[in-house]
Amino acid sequence: MPPKDIYTVSRLAFEARGAIEKQFPLIWIEGEISGLSRPASGHVYFVLKDKQAQVRCALFKNRRRQLGTEPENGKQVLIRARVTLYEGRSEFQILVEGIEPVGEGLLLQRFEALRKKLQAEGLFSDTHKQPLPQHPRSIALITSPTGAAIRDLLITLRRRYPLAKLRLFPSEVQGPGAAEKLCQRIIQAGETEGVDIILLARGGGSIEDLQAFNDEQLVRTIFASPLPIIAGIGHESDWTLADMVADLRAATPTAAAELATPDQAQLINQVTSVHARLVATMERRVSDRSQQLDGWQRRLVHPGEKLRQLQDRLSHNWQLIRQLQSSFSARLEAQLRYETTRLSHHSPLRSIEQKSSGVTQRRSEIEQNIRAKLSTAAQRAESATTALSVLNPLATLARGYAVLRDPASDRLITQGSQVTIDSEVQVQLQDAALDCTVNKILPLENP
Repeated sequence: MPPKDIYTVSRLAFEARGAIEKQFPLIWIEGEISGLSRPASGHVYFVLKDKQAQVRCALFKNRRRQLGTEPENGKQVLIRARVTLYEGRSEFQILVEGIEPVGEGLLLQRFEALRKKLQAEGLFSDTHKQPLPQHPRSIALITSPTGAAIRDLLITLRRRYPLAKLRLFPSEVQGPGAAEKLCQRIIQAGETEGVDIILLARGGGSIEDLQAFNDEQLVRTIFASPLPIIAGIGHESDWTLADMVADLRAATPTAAAELATPDQAQLINQVTSVHARLVATMERRVSDRSQQLDGWQRRLVHPGEKLRQLQDRLSHNWQLIRQLQSSFSARLEAQLRYETTRLSHHSPLRSIEQKSSGVTQRRSEIEQNIRAKLSTAAQRAESATTALSVLNPLATLARGYAVLRDPASDRLITQGSQVTIDSEVQVQLQDAALDCTVNKILPLENP
């Protein structure tokens, strides 16, 4: 009989380890972490399990420092590891080289990495946010045409601001190709004439459902949009990269519609208030102008009144002249009596006769002089009356002439250079005043 090949325990453990490591090079294993242990050595030990089996895992200190992440009990992870056998106890185990989260955890990890990258490039900076139009005329809606978001948007927009024109750019909002379609719709809306703002919206969902809104190309398309974009994605607790890069983030699609439009009830109240203030202002200005006009009318003297005043002054001067004539005559008579008395004291008669003759002659001259002066004064008075009649503006107006004034400054308009086309002028006739507008200015060849 051939000799027996007898294995020692060490040899068996050694060859088993070699066979296992040869059969299983570096592989990926998915499972749940449990039994986590962190001894003072700095190594980490735990069990990776699923519903049917479990395997011991070792994460050595040097590799642990390189990972940048720590394993936690209860986490579903994807482990990159080398399969081996611990010879000391002949126990099957794996040596951990790397750990990644599975499912939602992996998506969150990728989300955070992309967020940090885009934030470093400045895509989320407030300096790049565009202001929203206060009264948009046309609103682009980018969402699913069959989801709950479009109903919420339409109801809210029609209730708050029915004046805005709504343009639907339908797109898938989850699943393969959704991010690419959303990019196309944003570019299309930005190139559509008349659109003022874009509402990017969808209903709530899991992180997997919202994954299209974490697409890097979509984020860059939103950043490059020439139109302001409001993102109303998911529920209030949902945050996507599209929310962060948008010009404004709304908690829900309904909130996005409210942020994009003014409330028509508030606008009506504002218009009513402005109208009331305008009416009050106009009434106050009309009252002020009426008072100003009354003041001007009180200060304005009618030409007829001016003539009456001149006639009164002329009558007064005429009475004064007559009084002066009477007084002058009385002084002459008194002087004559005085001289007669003196002559009576210094007779001879001849001298008296001579003096009397001289007095008679002097008296005649004085009377002629007085009559001449009175005639001259009467002629002057008649000339003044005639001149006043000629200068009377009403007489000029009665001959068919008119007076033009600037209604704003009340200045007379005497030259065509004082007015322009469409100027307001006031034409005063003999018995009325006309408010007119200048339609044409015709220069005279021989002014």
